[in-house]
Amino acid sequence: MKKFLLVTVVAFVSLIGLPLSSFAQAPQYGGTLKVVTPSIPAVLGYFKEMGPVDLAAAYPAAEPLMEYSSRRELKPFLAESVDINEKNLMITFHLRKGIKFHDGSDFNADAVAYNFTWLKDVKRLQFGDKVKSIEVLDPYTVRLHLTEYNNQLIHGLGWVFMWSKQALSTKSPDWLRANPVGTGPFKLVEWKRDDHAKWEKNKDYWQKGRPYLDGIEVRYVPDPVTASEMMQTKQADMWTNPPVKDQADLEKKGFVRNFGYSGRIQTIFLNTTDPNKPTGKVKVREAIEYAIDKPAMAKALGFGYASPLKLTSPEGEWGYDPSYKGRTYDPQKAKQLLAEAGYPNGLKLKMMIMQDNKDPATAIKSYMDQAGFDVDIDVADPGRFFGSLWGTGFDDMLLFFSGLDPTYLVTFQRWFGHDPLTKIASFKASPELLARSRESITYTKEADQKAVTRKLVRMLADEADIIPLYNITAAFMARPYVHSTYLKEGLVQWRTFDDWLEKK
Repeated sequence: MKKFLLVTVVAFVSLIGLPLSSFAQAPQYGGTLKVVTPSIPAVLGYFKEMGPVDLAAAYPAAEPLMEYSSRRELKPFLAESVDINEKNLMITFHLRKGIKFHDGSDFNADAVAYNFTWLKDVKRLQFGDKVKSIEVLDPYTVRLHLTEYNNQLIHGLGWVFMWSKQALSTKSPDWLRANPVGTGPFKLVEWKRDDHAKWEKNKDYWQKGRPYLDGIEVRYVPDPVTASEMMQTKQADMWTNPPVKDQADLEKKGFVRNFGYSGRIQTIFLNTTDPNKPTGKVKVREAIEYAIDKPAMAKALGFGYASPLKLTSPEGEWGYDPSYKGRTYDPQKAKQLLAEAGYPNGLKLKMMIMQDNKDPATAIKSYMDQAGFDVDIDVADPGRFFGSLWGTGFDDMLLFFSGLDPTYLVTFQRWFGHDPLTKIASFKASPELLARSRESITYTKEADQKAVTRKLVRMLADEADIIPLYNITAAFMARPYVHSTYLKEGLVQWRTFDDWLEKK
């Protein structure tokens, strides 16, 4: 039986690019952290409809039962300890006492059981089909009875964000979409979709003395020119997910580039739902990859921060195979494959992007057009873009990033596996990939998990299901007085209760 205990982990702050003194100092000033970001949520509090961007936007309010540390370890958070009994197929969560949701209702076993049941019913609980029953043992203990155990269950059932039972059971979906009612350090004051969100300190927050900030104001600005101007004119303290060119420019002007282990893997997603569609054909997908000069793109658009990719898993991560040669730039090979696929006179495809991806999209179009394609760039507003990516689907191609979680087996299962956390609407894995995905979660030894992850990543590459372009370490730009834990634990959470500002 495995037991997770709540421990204090002293992390190497160099992992996020901040000097050690940033965390050695005691917080000097609260104030309001002003953030600008291109990532625009469509939903803030109705988890049934939330994608990764939506959940990330709700981090100030929402908290999980278990969290990831900067060392990529899963440990209890709202849960005080967690017992895993593999033999008897049980996971038991022992909850912290004295925590309340933002609406004043209690965080307890009844609320946790309701969350699990609700998430399972709306099919947003990863591996929910492996939960046979949910038992409340006492006011602060919940036990999940399982149909089977696998190596991903604790990631799917432990990293679960908790929402007020009172709100979920009494409020309409419309209300929930705009009102995240969690246990977090900040409460939502105002949300104007596509424009801004304002958060205020939760004075009843369960971690005494935190948060240090008085509030957080987030402006949604997809245009990098406007966002950069806001940073330089002191309208914003921090810019998340800025283009690398702006990172380089601002770093020269005295702004601090902060980063963690996680990367943003620039990726072309392809519509593989219909084998009769052009991108449903392997040779067309291969032709697209051969048409693109990835090293040249990484050099021209990466400003020293990017590295080209042959595989979805970067070097040093689970799944990386140094022996794999990949599809190197070969426009003649691309033309040949395109003709063999039935398009000797070329092929017109549509590629959906957001405004901040215009430069890489222009480069991709240039390469592909030279190889016989005719690419139509469709610049979508965030609502239509994410609605297409996670909901209704897209026509041919979509340019976005894919994730990098604590291990790439977790990443694969959350993005591309047989029971993903968030389903990419136009991605359909082959029967062979799905079978290997199901097999991958049965291994208990880390060495076996690494080996099967390599096979999964190689299958994605062999089938050209998605096309990785280059990897850029996820980063944010900030003024020197900003002390933020953003990205310290990767892209899976933001410990806003630990952020603070030096007095200006």
